[in-house]
Amino acid sequence: MKTIWKKKPKKEKSLKSRCDEKWTYLVKLKAGFKSELSGEAGEQIGGEIILGSHHIYGKSNYRLRYDLRNGICLNNYSEHIWGVHNKNNPALANEFFNKILEYSGAKEYLDGLLRFNCKTDLKLVEIYLDNEIKKLLKKL
Repeated sequence: MKTIWKKKPKKEKSLKSRCDEKWTYLVKLKAGFKSELSGEAGEQIGGEIILGSHHIYGKSNYRLRYDLRNGICLNNYSEHIWGVHNKNNPALANEFFNKILEYSGAKEYLDGLLRFNCKTDLKLVEIYLDNEIKKLLKKL
């Protein structure tokens, strides 16, 4: 007897995944789809590089995870993976991190948020991110 396998229906993305995707998109949109360190244009606007959205102070703290001031748009390879996340060259990674802090100007603000790790309502975060996307798209 032949067994027929039915494809499982695609799972709906979790609220956290949707918020992560929106935050990632917003960081790139806010930067005009260009690296904020080098100014290189991303594929989205005809450039040749892949962009990455980087959390300056990490993302384990939800107050920081979805805060747009904790994000910077980088060339995904030379500045992100082989720059700030370079495990083979910690000195270079530290140099990139310091450049990012200097560029963002948000060190004191982000340091303050690090002290507060409280419960975050992801439904409200998603509403906030949707509104920010609408605002930025209107400006284009």
